[in-house]
Amino acid sequence: MKIRSVAVSLAAVALMLGTMAPAALARGATQAQMEAAGWGCADAVGLPAGHCISPGTVSRWPDLLFTGHGTFQLLVFDANGDFVTAEVATVKSADDRPCPHDAESLDGTYWDFVSGFLWVCHHRSE
Repeated sequence: MKIRSVAVSLAAVALMLGTMAPAALARGATQAQMEAAGWGCADAVGLPAGHCISPGTVSRWPDLLFTGHGTFQLLVFDANGDFVTAEVATVKSADDRPCPHDAESLDGTYWDFVSGFLWVCHHRSE
């Protein structure tokens, strides 16, 4: 039973680090640097200006949007190309998941960016 507890704990830590890794990598990087590293940004992948998706997401884009399990992370850059924040987007529904740091989230959960289709949550207010 003890081994199982350790395994579950390690899996939880790995999942947490995996979701935080893209934002941690972007700190101090510019949008141009991320694009050079294979990230898909803005018009090149049909996103709003200053929004980028990882190379792994680019390889599944836009089919990821229609899988019903499409949750992905975006990096957000300002007009100068400097990193601002990260956000999580999901197309399977927000399921009332908490989003406590986003000013767009009026009720503290993921907010409906594209009505009935795409919910988002910024990791911090922009």
